[in-house]
Amino acid sequence: MNAKRMVFNVIKTTAFLIVFWSLFLFALPMGISIVEIEIGLQRFPPQPLLASALLLLTTLLTLWSAFTFALSGFGTPLTIDPPREFVTSGPYAYVRHPFVIGVVGQIVALGIALGSVPVIGYAAVILIVWYYGVRPGEERALLDRFGDDARAYFQNVRGFRPRTTPYNGGRGHRP
Repeated sequence: MNAKRMVFNVIKTTAFLIVFWSLFLFALPMGISIVEIEIGLQRFPPQPLLASALLLLTTLLTLWSAFTFALSGFGTPLTIDPPREFVTSGPYAYVRHPFVIGVVGQIVALGIALGSVPVIGYAAVILIVWYYGVRPGEERALLDRFGDDARAYFQNVRGFRPRTTPYNGGRGHRP
């Protein structure tokens, strides 16, 4: 893939992350927090050190996941512009859904920082909606597009519990 195309994928991924984070990691959690304050829900004591550490780790995982799609898969995390190559490298060599793990972890970190049970509940809702509403379609699409490579990957890499060694099977793209 030429350098211009790779740069374009990085730009699209960066734009996606800015819009995605603005909505799902800023606007919605802050809206929940404002409503929580307005109706007088009791908060727990914020844990800024724990929240900061979790936010840093999960943001790094989210960035690693998104840019692995851009650079190794030649696409984005966005469903309408998925990777053109089957990605089994980077964090995807250890777990099938690192981007989702990262995003849900980021929201939990915000809830811990705010001392907000409803924001942590919002993270749970995001995970449930994604797991039952989005994941099945994404996995079917991968099977349709990548066949045996996807099937072997699904059999060897769990969705949310990381492997201790990286997956390197299949014929999918690996750097």
